[in-house]
Amino acid sequence: MESKVKQSRSVRALLDPMQALKTLTYNPRLMGVARGLHLTKMLRRCYQWATGGRHNILRVNLGRFDTLFQVHNPLEYRTIEQYFIGYERDFIDVLLSSFAEGEVFLDIGASIGHFTVPIAKEVGTGGLVIAVEPEVNARGQLEANLKLNGLSNVRVLRMALGAERGEGRLAWEDGTCPSLTQSGTQNSESVSTPAPGSASGLEIVNIEVGDQVLDREHLPVPKAVKIDVEGFEYQVILGLRQTLKNASCELLCCEIHPAFLPSGTTSQLIVEEVKSLGFANIVLNERSGQIHMVAHKDRSPK
Repeated sequence: MESKVKQSRSVRALLDPMQALKTLTYNPRLMGVARGLHLTKMLRRCYQWATGGRHNILRVNLGRFDTLFQVHNPLEYRTIEQYFIGYERDFIDVLLSSFAEGEVFLDIGASIGHFTVPIAKEVGTGGLVIAVEPEVNARGQLEANLKLNGLSNVRVLRMALGAERGEGRLAWEDGTCPSLTQSGTQNSESVSTPAPGSASGLEIVNIEVGDQVLDREHLPVPKAVKIDVEGFEYQVILGLRQTLKNASCELLCCEIHPAFLPSGTTSQLIVEEVKSLGFANIVLNERSGQIHMVAHKDRSPK
């Protein structure tokens, strides 16, 4: 069965010249040769031009809809595209297949909108996406991408979420993602996406308790929640316990960063906490030093 699936994908790639080009350019051997010959920058520019990104717009088709993302250079074009081709594809596929018109999604660590934009299109004008993003540059790109896609069903919350209210130091260095648990000590090899805006920085952000925010803002319980917060995931879950326990919240996609977790917090502790909230079906996949957790509640009849 597996060989037939692989064969069918290969046939589709041959029939679709654009897909064949993308498959070829993501081949590790080819990428290694390009780096060795110092051709990476030139090839990125050529790739962006050849795949339709001449106006600094990346167009991604995820089935029913095309989604558009603003980019500033060929490296960003490839980095964002890689989310959808490989790195975040497991989360994207399970989330898109879970939503219907009119439903609600909570995106914690929304960044520039990799999940917010396509799911906002999926749930339609009758649905709602709540996008939480504390970092100012990423949030600016998120809002620009919402405008580019003509979306008005997204509520952007300019804060971080945690177990208690306060202020936090959001720090990043040399290609790492912003983190509340790290202060210049992240290993850049274990992070797949560069920090927004600049190579390094520090931003003081407000931290709010998720359950309190949803209650205060009269926001509905989401059907699904995605968490990607670079080591702060346990604190987010603790502050969102009542929401996650609610029967209407059926799916949790959480990226666990073992190397960034605070002292005393482990991946197993996070998994056990999620189980205690009613998520009986949990799948864990290790990806580039992180663990992708997809957790469903058991909907079988009692």
